[in-house]
Amino acid sequence: MAQLEVPPAADPGTADEPPAPAAARWAGDDAVPRGLAVSSAIVLRLIIVVGGIVLLGLFAKLMLVVVLPLIIALLLATLLAPAARWLRSRRVRPAPAAFLSVLLAFAAFVGLWALVIPPFVSQVPAVADNVQRGAGQIADALAPLGVTSEDVQRSIERARDQLQSGEVAGQVLSGALLLVQWVAAILLIVVLTFFFLKDGEQLRDWTVTLFAQRRRTMLAEVLDRAWGALAAYVQGVFLVATIDALLIGIVLLLVGVPIALPLIVLTFLAAFFPIVGAVLAGAAAVLVALVSNGTVDALIVLAAIVVVQQLEGNVFYPVVVGKRLRLHPVAILLALTAGAVLAGVAGAFLAIPVAAVTSAVLDHVRQHRAEERSQSVVTP
Repeated sequence: MAQLEVPPAADPGTADEPPAPAAARWAGDDAVPRGLAVSSAIVLRLIIVVGGIVLLGLFAKLMLVVVLPLIIALLLATLLAPAARWLRSRRVRPAPAAFLSVLLAFAAFVGLWALVIPPFVSQVPAVADNVQRGAGQIADALAPLGVTSEDVQRSIERARDQLQSGEVAGQVLSGALLLVQWVAAILLIVVLTFFFLKDGEQLRDWTVTLFAQRRRTMLAEVLDRAWGALAAYVQGVFLVATIDALLIGIVLLLVGVPIALPLIVLTFLAAFFPIVGAVLAGAAAVLVALVSNGTVDALIVLAAIVVVQQLEGNVFYPVVVGKRLRLHPVAILLALTAGAVLAGVAGAFLAIPVAAVTSAVLDHVRQHRAEERSQSVVTP
């Protein structure tokens, strides 16, 4: 009977590549479908990532007294960086340039507080009353749909009672302690902003040296990209907010809407809360115009707000901020909601810059990896 010839085994020393080691398997792997194994692995990693983000957010909430001034100082530094660069280009040393930039910002803040904030605070009750009455009028118009003015009034009064009782704030502090915290936070913001403007590059280089040598180049690029994204966002949103407040303020003054100054300030502040802020500020302006001037003026204000918001979304924001930093509305709403849940109004204010920087950094990392893969394919 003929015997089968078995080919000789290949010599491992002469083979082009060594044989790959067999993958380690756990007992029972064969009984688990591959799709279920892959899905469970993905879900486990998602749980780890989401859990890490939540823990980081809770830690930031606990350390809000330090984290909030730090982030605000970063935002102010990106806003004041052009002024500091301009002074340094005029042969002003870094320390005086940073000091003059911070002094200019502090003077603008004090001037804004002295000229705008007191009238704004004094007229806020009038704005609230007008918004409440306007909401009641709209509820009367929607009565056939089952919405009554009594329901609206009760909801508004309940929200006002909660704000006055402090249930929303969640903390009861004495006036002296609160004043000390505010003064300390402002001083910390001023000092941090000064050093960020003066020694920003040195701080970046020091941070990079904390990591391994092979990762320093990539980390430096990521930090530069994060700083550029944050600067583009803050400077762009500040300019867009100024344009929105100016255009809508002109319409309010021309129509003759009373208490226009608080509405202009509200429009400016609302620009830092995309989508949600624009809707709330626009609704307040329309309701005040409806109560004080009637339906025609309210429709004029509504049309002006819609036009300005369309210009902001399609012209101002893409041109000033740039398309590379645009976030999908779903991402904006999720970031706002998560920030508000974790840290209230401060969290909602800081959520969008953090999301914009994270998106820009992830995009840079993806581009870097794509370039590395293309180079590895081209290289023989």
